[in-house]
Amino acid sequence: MLIEPKSPNSPEAPKKGKPLLFLLFLTVFIDLLGFGLIIPIMPTYAQQFHASDLEVGLLIASYSFAQFLFTPFWGRLSDKVGRRPVLLISLLASTIGYIIWGFSNSLTLLFLSRLVAGAGNANIAVAQAYVSDVTTDETRSKGMGAIFAAFGVGFVLGPALGGFLTSEKILSAIGLSSLAAHNLQIIGFVAAAFSLIDLILTALILPEPEKRSHAGEEKYGVGPGFIWETLMTKKFQTSLAIFFISTFAFANLEATIVLLTQKRFGFTPTDNSIMFTWIGFCICAIQGAHRITKKYGEKNMINIGTFLLALGLLAVPFVNSVPMLYAVMAVLAIGSGVNTPCNQAMLSKLAPRESVGGVLGVGQSLSTLGRIAGPALGGYLFGHFGGDAPYLVAATFMFGAFLISLRLPQLIPLTATSMTAANETSVDAIRT
Repeated sequence: MLIEPKSPNSPEAPKKGKPLLFLLFLTVFIDLLGFGLIIPIMPTYAQQFHASDLEVGLLIASYSFAQFLFTPFWGRLSDKVGRRPVLLISLLASTIGYIIWGFSNSLTLLFLSRLVAGAGNANIAVAQAYVSDVTTDETRSKGMGAIFAAFGVGFVLGPALGGFLTSEKILSAIGLSSLAAHNLQIIGFVAAAFSLIDLILTALILPEPEKRSHAGEEKYGVGPGFIWETLMTKKFQTSLAIFFISTFAFANLEATIVLLTQKRFGFTPTDNSIMFTWIGFCICAIQGAHRITKKYGEKNMINIGTFLLALGLLAVPFVNSVPMLYAVMAVLAIGSGVNTPCNQAMLSKLAPRESVGGVLGVGQSLSTLGRIAGPALGGYLFGHFGGDAPYLVAATFMFGAFLISLRLPQLIPLTATSMTAANETSVDAIRT
């Protein structure tokens, strides 16, 4: 639970911290809610403007590209000018991005919408830095846990709400049948409304921390020399490679699964939203399996996670029924939900205590690059070589990741410091 930095032992501190924690939870929740609302229907909407499969992949990649640029920028800027003003600016950018989506009448505007929204939703670095400012070493994991929970809830409820808003039957049943013809646009305005509410609450309630740390600089202020040294350090290389390959492979699916379900099963945007809700639910459900990790260790869990991802991706081309599709999506979601946090914990153990944040930041940057390259290649493969190609290529990469994961060392349990650092980075990765 959050506490005031000047009086960490004060009995009133937890009470004061509750509204701060709630607003940070709301900020991250709305980030993922908007992401979850848009991602299942994005390919369908882009196709209405005659987008090719490659352009659909690039559209999905554009969001991650903007995040890649702005996450370190917001984090470092908030160290200098304050957390609150940067949060307000980023929330305004998110609102504008979703409004652009609502008014989009061309593919160009859809790209602009995703770039602006991606830049705004890169504010997770600021939310994490805020938690670092107002917590102690003992309470920081709980604060980061709240941010992590916001990711999970938003990732599940976003597609669920999108399914509700895109269902012509539901809209007609509640007397809103006139909106059915514009339901893909309306989702943008709904997401904008949530962001605007968050912006207003943040402006009215969230104070600037009394004491600002250098959390953004520590994680995102490392120079090219540190990045190169991290990439060249042998004990990091296997874990870093798994970071990139896993997100790259999963992003292939993220970019093309809607195209595949439309083609193979005639899925509507509502059907795809329900499917993404199922994926989010499975990812969140497996996140609670900490006891399994403690029992078997990070290495074994990474082995299992990478193998399940490879197996699930390889199975996608052979899916011939909706129940089988849901079963394969569960395998993929569980594999991702196991692999990602365990690999982050592994890297945080391998890194020296004084540079854990920087090393994890390099890993997160590689993940983001995977989310940029994956959709772009997936869309290209789908359009030029057929619906099976993205998954066969991604499965090949993931089997490679599984083989190199066997080389990971068996390590001792996480220290409190490295566990907190791993939690801070884990919340960045749920979008994948």
